Amino acid sequence: MRKLIKNSIITVLLTIIVITVFPTTVFANEYEPRLTAPSGEPYYTRELNAYAQTGYGMPNCVAYAYGRVYEMNGEKPLITRGNAGDWWFINKANDYYEYGSEPKLGAVACWSRHVAVVEEIADDGAITVSESHWGGRYFNTNVYYNMSSHYGQTFYGYIYTYNEPEEEPEIPEPSYKMEEQYFAPQEKNCFTALAFTQSNNTIMNPKNNSLLNM
Repeated sequence: MRKLIKNSIITVLLTIIVITVFPTTVFANEYEPRLTAPSGEPYYTRELNAYAQTGYGMPNCVAYAYGRVYEMNGEKPLITRGNAGDWWFINKANDYYEYGSEPKLGAVACWSRHVAVVEEIADDGAITVSESHWGGRYFNTNVYYNMSSHYGQTFYGYIYTYNEPEEEPEIPEPSYKMEEQYFAPQEKNCFTALAFTQSNNTIMNPKNNSLLNM
């Protein structure tokens, strides 16, 4: 029972140390791809979607991308205006999000007249995107190996809009086990100052007595 209590105390102490050292650490969640059409979520409607509020809601690629970024991160996207061809340049000019040519989950893929969201990346390089089309399909997914082949448009790159949660740090196992006491309990002896004086210090230093008799 004592061993269990001691191990529990050690675990609690280590947990407190981790929380103190890494106060902003959150538990990592796996990316959840959207492969089906939105069905009334507020991110895609006039309730939260800046494009829908101005009369340019879905079907519309930028309205969808705006809603998807809002849905992924749980916070309002930084890009709130512009058409599909503007997003890449608005982001670069304002330094809203990092960007590049490497596909990443949750990134917004930008073409000269279209945007889409990366939902899955296969080992063979296939990239699945979700998208909407102005005046066309409300929602669909597509798989690409070469993003430049999309409708013959110029491909600019990816805006990394997804805020990936931090990974939970592993709590190390204790390097020792509290199985036995380090020191055997010692017998406690009490004595007065008078007893100490009369003993010629032999109470604290028994060797004194032998030294006096030499």
